[in-house]
Amino acid sequence: MAARKLIEKSPTGEDSVEATAFDKIAMALAVIAVKDTDTDEAALRLHNIGFTAREISAILNVGLNYVNVARHRKQHDQKKRRKRAT
Repeated sequence: MAARKLIEKSPTGEDSVEATAFDKIAMALAVIAVKDTDTDEAALRLHNIGFTAREISAILNVGLNYVNVARHRKQHDQKKRRKRAT
């Protein structure tokens, strides 16, 4: 998994890379944190760390919707387990 650069549109319409040193360090640590995990687990782990869905999608090179669906699947599985336990 390679981290993509976060690219934002500047007011003039041109692409500009807006990443501080802290952002770069955070992205590098995020890639290390999810190095040998599947994409769903990686998305959940990064969400728990505090990354936004947009940042997670950039780190994992997946769509924004994929991240949101992975979070929903996890919540649905937890509800099912609670139901079975009672």
